Amino acid sequence: MAFNNVGALVFLAPGQTAFWNYSYGDDHGTQFASADVKTPNQGAVHLADQQRKEKDNNGVATYFVNITNQGPGGCFHNLQGGGMS
Repeated sequence: MAFNNVGALVFLAPGQTAFWNYSYGDDHGTQFASADVKTPNQGAVHLADQQRKEKDNNGVATYFVNITNQGPGGCFHNLQGGGMS
């Protein structure tokens, strides 16, 4: 299931990183999240990396991703992504 425009807007200046986590309340298998980059954009390129998953003993999975602005300008983003199928 794909998702767009999830979470609060975050502004990243060049070189800054935002640390995100999200959960569905259960395990949705492999998930990928990236930056849903907004406009206006001052030339920012957002890199999504360090995709991670944690699963509690009660079956709830939490997913993690880092978003880093590689510059040259700043920009707002939130998350978009979905499962691998």
